[in-house]
Amino acid sequence: MFNSIKLKLVVWYLAVFLIVFAGLEMFLYLKLEYLIVNLADEHLTSELETLGNLMTVEEAHGQLETELAELSTAATGMYAEKLSGHYYQIISDDGTILVRSPSLALGNASLPVVHGTSNADYRTVAGPGGIPVRLVTQAFRFSIGTLTFQAGDSIEETYELLSSFRNIVLVIFPLIFILCGIGVFVITGWALRSLRTFTAKIGQTTEENLNERIMEDGLADELRPLAASFNVMLGRLESSFAKQKQFLSDASHELRTPTSIIKGFCDVTLGRDRSAPDYKETIRKIGETVNRMCDIINRILVISRLDNKAIQFKPVRIDLMDVMRDVVMLIEPAAASKEAAIRLSGTGAAVRGDREGLTEVFTNIVENAIKYNRPRGSVDIRVSEETDGAAVFIEDTGIGIPREEQDKIFDRFYRVDASRGLTVGSGLGLSIVRTIVEAHGGRIEVESEAGKGSIFRVFLPSNPEQKNGWTK
Repeated sequence: MFNSIKLKLVVWYLAVFLIVFAGLEMFLYLKLEYLIVNLADEHLTSELETLGNLMTVEEAHGQLETELAELSTAATGMYAEKLSGHYYQIISDDGTILVRSPSLALGNASLPVVHGTSNADYRTVAGPGGIPVRLVTQAFRFSIGTLTFQAGDSIEETYELLSSFRNIVLVIFPLIFILCGIGVFVITGWALRSLRTFTAKIGQTTEENLNERIMEDGLADELRPLAASFNVMLGRLESSFAKQKQFLSDASHELRTPTSIIKGFCDVTLGRDRSAPDYKETIRKIGETVNRMCDIINRILVISRLDNKAIQFKPVRIDLMDVMRDVVMLIEPAAASKEAAIRLSGTGAAVRGDREGLTEVFTNIVENAIKYNRPRGSVDIRVSEETDGAAVFIEDTGIGIPREEQDKIFDRFYRVDASRGLTVGSGLGLSIVRTIVEAHGGRIEVESEAGKGSIFRVFLPSNPEQKNGWTK
């Protein structure tokens, strides 16, 4: 369940929402409290300074004691209303309350006595009736001694405002949180609808409909690269299945011919009594056919092992001239039977590769050059050292390959039609050649013209990168 993309998105969004909005609301609450209290402190400071300045002026005129007596009765406005929430009082050095505002005196109440200093002291205290009061206290020095002035304002309404804000937040925040959670769940479900469609399409893909592709139009931008990659993969799978089916069909066709030949020889020979030479000739022909079957089967096994990476090439440093000399020695009997001349030239070229695998490569190419050559033709082999490796050029005077067929000769079981009546082959040799060359990090090219011969070029790097079927 927790592997769900939708659930992860919803949880992540709600967690961020909770942290951000809870932090924002806490900040707003504290900021509002600070602003309200700060406004109250500014008002109290102003009142305290007014009282202090008034007493200073009266002292200068010798009227300090008279003014103190008048302050308890002469106040008007909000200070004259009983317990109005706006108060002041003046305290002597010994803690005696000398003056109380009428708002305190009428209610026979007083503010908590706090001994002040020359610096203003701000605090929140319980005032008359237990109502919270913001209190400022400051001492002023006069001729009769140090007097402490106190001014206070009720902040009950402030607390009520903050309480209302807090209650509103506690109601609205969960509501918004729930609505946003539902909204995110719905939106993510809608946004992931394309992914569900994409998943359903993938689930319907089988080997029977590999030719179908996922339409990229209409998909979300994030899914288009995935759809494109999936379509590329389907193309590769389609090609691979097609090659596999073609391989099985061609292998069956190639093996059916020699088995039909063997069956035919057996049926004809056993149809009536034969002489010993006839039986001997039949067995000889069956043996030739069996050898051809064995060659086809061996090549099929090699192809299968190459595809499954079961063949592990063991690279060593070798000289291509030595390899080509060995190849020429192997091919000379076949060349002599066809009166074809083989000429080897070039200089030593060292590469890193599997000697057995490269011998197989060049033996196949030179063998084809002899097989499809003209009587008393020639095969020229040249080894050349290149900047980053080596190249081997094999040129023959054979029947050549039509231009439209040259891209297909490396396909499995493919043989040029013109060659079928000239010689027997499985059509697997050049496919094996290309696989081994590519495993060495090289490449093979062909240039040919029908009736004028062919040139095969094999390029091998001096230090091949690791490829499939390659061990170091």
